[in-house]
Amino acid sequence: MSENLWALARALIVTVIFMPFLIKFLKQSKEQAVIRKLGPDHQAKSGTPSMGGVLFVAAACISSLIGGGLHNGWHGVMTMVIPVVAFLAYATIGGIDDTLKLINHADDGFAFKPKLIAQTISAAVIMLIMWLMGVPFTLYVPLLGTFNLGIFYFVFLWFWLVGWSNATNLTDGLDGLLAGISIIVYAAYSIIAMNMHNQILVIFNFSVIGSLIGFLIFNKPTAKIFMGDTGSLALGAGLAIESILLGMPFSLVWFGLVFVIETLSVIIQTIGYHFWHKRIFPMAPIHHSFEKFGWSEWQIDTLFWILSVILAVAGIFYMN
Repeated sequence: MSENLWALARALIVTVIFMPFLIKFLKQSKEQAVIRKLGPDHQAKSGTPSMGGVLFVAAACISSLIGGGLHNGWHGVMTMVIPVVAFLAYATIGGIDDTLKLINHADDGFAFKPKLIAQTISAAVIMLIMWLMGVPFTLYVPLLGTFNLGIFYFVFLWFWLVGWSNATNLTDGLDGLLAGISIIVYAAYSIIAMNMHNQILVIFNFSVIGSLIGFLIFNKPTAKIFMGDTGSLALGAGLAIESILLGMPFSLVWFGLVFVIETLSVIIQTIGYHFWHKRIFPMAPIHHSFEKFGWSEWQIDTLFWILSVILAVAGIFYMN
């Protein structure tokens, strides 16, 4: 347990110490954060720096690799490579997206096709590493059993990484919302990894949790900095690859149900408007609908965090 707490502490301390410097640097930079047109009254957030994910992703990865090395030497570091590469790869894609938004002073950054190509290449690299590390390309489907997909495993891996990274990206629309939910979901998987004696993933989770706690200090309402796509894409990819490495990918549908609801609200809203020219929700993703009803960001955060805690406790209890 001590090495887990040290992993959390390392990431937390690095994030807390260096985040004020990052905020100051971004504020002094000529490239201020883009005005985010995401919800009611969000123009007041104009000028708040973004890309806070750069620091907490770096802190989590450094702490994870150190923890892997301390736990099992070079083999521990190599085993940690899979979740760290997934985390970093999608953070890099998000970082390019955030940078292009700043340069172009626009809401849109990475174009759809180049972004999809980058996500596909990242998935291919991750699958190659998994193959080199001897991870079996099998997929467990509840009630149906385990299937050996072989090379076709790439289709599932690609879909899982892209799908969940985009789901967490859609959830990142309010101060503290995604950071808080992610802490809860990563904590749930920490307990599951402990029960499965997968210490490498436990260290990875504690590192991510520590960095997110440090980030939340600056990201809680009213946020001093946003995580940007750099952080949101990384968090989803990290959860996706972890659920796969634990051999229970579809458990993420339950633990990440809030992310699923957020994504479905966007899909339903898009379909409704496209075919019937009607908005099903006041605003999508659904957290913005609560803003339309007059809820404060703290109230919405609290509701979604409580829902995530309930899902996490119920899921852990069922799996035990």
